[in-house]
Amino acid sequence: MSGVLDTPRTVTIGGRTETFRNYAHLAERADIFIEAIQRMEAGMSAGGSSDDWARLADAAEAVEQICNIQTEWLAEHDAQIAAAIEQVRRDIRDLPLSSNTVETGEQ
Repeated sequence: MSGVLDTPRTVTIGGRTETFRNYAHLAERADIFIEAIQRMEAGMSAGGSSDDWARLADAAEAVEQICNIQTEWLAEHDAQIAAAIEQVRRDIRDLPLSSNTVETGEQ
């Protein structure tokens, strides 16, 4: 089964359209934004300037967008897994069984 999480996806984050090679690549981008937020907060003077708060808000918005994209991507992955499970169940139900197998449990 080819995984949805391993396929490239083009998304827009913070007004920029980017193509991520896979889910892990998108998660790396979230980590970068979170680290940037931490650095901004650590370097901010008490109260912070309006520019500081604007940059923080932009980075936080980008993290929110990434979380929404991840949620969608994971939902597609879950749907793919559910479909694969259902296919396995159908395949099992369709296995030819001899009457001896059913009665004795032997093959």
